Amino acid sequence: MPRSHALVTSLLLLTGGTAVLSAVEVGPPGSGLLISGWGEALVRAEHHDAGNPKNTQAGTPGAEDEDDIDFSADALLKVAYNVDQFALRLDVFVTNEPQFNDNDNDGNNVILEQAFVDWKFHDLATLRAGRFRSTWIGWEGYHTPELFRVNNSAVWSWNVRDHGQLKNRPFLSDGVSLTLTAPEDPLTLGFFIVDDVLGDAPDAKGTDLAYGINLTWSPPWLGQLELGAVYDAKSMTEDLAGGSDGAAIDFNIDITTWQDSGWFFAGEVQYHFHTHLSVTGPEFGDALMWLVMANYSINDDVSLTLMVDRVDRGLDLDNNEILEVAVAVLTRPHKQVQLNFEVFHWDESAPNADAYGAAAVLLVKLP
Repeated sequence: MPRSHALVTSLLLLTGGTAVLSAVEVGPPGSGLLISGWGEALVRAEHHDAGNPKNTQAGTPGAEDEDDIDFSADALLKVAYNVDQFALRLDVFVTNEPQFNDNDNDGNNVILEQAFVDWKFHDLATLRAGRFRSTWIGWEGYHTPELFRVNNSAVWSWNVRDHGQLKNRPFLSDGVSLTLTAPEDPLTLGFFIVDDVLGDAPDAKGTDLAYGINLTWSPPWLGQLELGAVYDAKSMTEDLAGGSDGAAIDFNIDITTWQDSGWFFAGEVQYHFHTHLSVTGPEFGDALMWLVMANYSINDDVSLTLMVDRVDRGLDLDNNEILEVAVAVLTRPHKQVQLNFEVFHWDESAPNADAYGAAAVLLVKLP
C-alpha cells in the first residue's frame, strides 16, 4: 500500500505513537463482539528523478524529473467476535485513492484485508481459514498504528510487487493455517497453504499454491526472533509469457531488552529465490534485502526512528539496487491521536533514478 510499515514482529506495546488499538464491546457485557478502527489523513511531498520507478514517466522516451504533492485519506474498520473456542475477524480498509494498479479489483478503493475464522480446537493448536495478512515470512506491518515511519520502505515495495504479473497487489493470502504453541516455552510454529505469496505467473493454474512455515521464539529478556520460509508454485514471470516456481526465506528480530531505557531495535534479512525471473530481457537472478531500524522514546508521547534498508532486486543484474534512509518523528498529542512526520532518501544504483521527500500522517482512533 502507498504507506510504509514497520516490521510485523514489532506489534509490541511501544510508546511514541505505536500503542495497540483498543476496542469497544458491542451488545451486553460478555457478548464477545468488539469493534475498533481509525481514520487518518496523509500528505506527501516527493521528488522522483526521471529514472526512478515511482516516476509516472519512468521507462518512456523523454522522461523528466517529477515533483509531487499528494493529499490522501483512509480508514480501517475492525470487527472481532469470540464465542467459546471460535473467533471471527473482519478488517475492511477504505481509501480515497486506488491502492494498486489492478483493474480486476475496481481500483482497490475498498479492500477486504482480513476475513477469517480461528478454531482453537486444542490448548496448543489453532486452525485458521479465510483471508489473512501474510506474516509468516517476516513482512512489514500494514498501517500507521503498527509502524515506525510514514512511507513505504524499499523492502516493502519489492515484496508487494507481484513477481508474476508485475503489478502491485494487496499483501493478503486466502487459505488455511495451523498454529502450534509450546506449553512451557515461548515458541510458536505455523504452517500455511494459501493461493499465493510472491505472485502468479501468466501460466499459473488454480492448483499452483504457496506453502509456508514459520517458527517464532519470544523470550521476554530479548524480544522476538522469527524464521520463515515459503515455496510458491508458478509465481515468477519469464518474459511475460511462461512462468517458474519461486521461494523465499526470512529472518527477523525485535530487541526489547533496553525498552526501559527507551530503545527498541529491529532487523530483517530476506532472500528470494527467483533465478529465472525476467521482464523482456536478461534474468534477474535471486534477490537479497535487509532492513535495520532503531526507535528511541523521548517520553510517553514522542519517539524518534532511524531506518536503513537495502534491496538488490536481482543479483545477476547491474544497477538494480536500492539503498534507503528514513528518519521519523512519532508523536501522540492525545491518547486517541497519532501525528507522525518523516523525511527519506531513496538511492538507486541506476543513473538518474533517486528520490527524496517528506510526509506526515494524522490519525484518530475509534474509542
